[in-house]
Amino acid sequence: MADESGEISDQLLTILGVGSGVMQLAVFTWVGVMLFDNAVYGVAVGVFSGVGAFLFVPWLLSYSAAQEAASPEPAGERIARSTGPGVFGLGLELGAITMLALGFVQEPPALLLGVASALVVGVGVYLLGSFVLEA
Repeated sequence: MADESGEISDQLLTILGVGSGVMQLAVFTWVGVMLFDNAVYGVAVGVFSGVGAFLFVPWLLSYSAAQEAASPEPAGERIARSTGPGVFGLGLELGAITMLALGFVQEPPALLLGVASALVVGVGVYLLGSFVLEA
């Protein structure tokens, strides 16, 4: 769990990431299938969201724990996890939401357009977030 310094162990963070990723995979897949009656599109939305949660949730929890710890160093320098995967995970989650939104615009939803837009959003958030958090 957490040690004396208040840091959360990497094993617990990985377990939380896997759990949140599996839950988001299931929920977003179900939402995509129920809304659009298209299993492939729903699974694509679920995969983007699940992988994004797996990468983002552990990074967010470790960053929050580092911010709450009493230390003169900036929180970004104290966390063991790299900023890149966490920010990319946030981008993938936002990309999954973009895919859902695009599914409403086109009838039937275009898988290629949805996946391309999700990747563009994911990479865009990654580039912007990496620049902002590293500065």
